[in-house]
Amino acid sequence: MPRYVRPRSDAHLERIVNAFGNLTRVAIIGYLASNGPATRGEVASGLEIGVATAKHNLQLLADEGVVMQDPPASEERSGMRVRYGLVTVEVEQRYAELGEALGLKSIQG
Repeated sequence: MPRYVRPRSDAHLERIVNAFGNLTRVAIIGYLASNGPATRGEVASGLEIGVATAKHNLQLLADEGVVMQDPPASEERSGMRVRYGLVTVEVEQRYAELGEALGLKSIQG
């Protein structure tokens, strides 16, 4: 059985890859950046993906701190629609760190 090979890299790169290393998550980030806060149904409809796919990836992005939930998961939200908004500062930080990891000079100018 082949061995899983992991290149040597800084541990902080995992959080960048978790957010940007999946086409669906990148599309969701782009959708929220363009359209503002949205429910998972609105995201699914806007990206023409399944609601379950949107829900799964939005939860992963929320766990990573890239999107925020309103109301937050820590509050009772029985019957309430959860809206997801982009944590722009977090996305910008990870984007800059990705550029540094790739050996690019400042990509924000």
